[in-house]
Amino acid sequence: MVDAPDSVRLDKFLWAARFFKTRALSQQMIESGKVRIDRQTVKPARAIRCGVQIELRQGCTRRRIEVLALSEKRGPAAEAQLLYRDLDPPETVGLFDED
Repeated sequence: MVDAPDSVRLDKFLWAARFFKTRALSQQMIESGKVRIDRQTVKPARAIRCGVQIELRQGCTRRRIEVLALSEKRGPAAEAQLLYRDLDPPETVGLFDED
C-alpha cells in the first residue's frame, strides 16, 4: 500500500478533487486569481496540506473548502468528494461583488 503524500500542488489537488475538468484549466483559474488561500492569490505549484482552506470561484459560484485528504490522481466523483469539506453552501456571486 502506498502512503498518501504530505503535500500536493494546488493545481493537481483541484483537478483530482474534480473542481476543474482538466489540470490546465485548474492552472488557468489559479493564475487568473479565482483561487485563493488565506485571501491571497497563489501560484499553481503552491504546496498544500490537509487542513488548508481554499476559496475558489466556479462560474458564478463561490466556494470555500477545507482540505481533508490529498491525492495526485483523479478518481471517481464519490472518492473526490472525500478529499474536501464544503465550509459554506455554494452561493451566487453578484454582478458587482469585488471580494
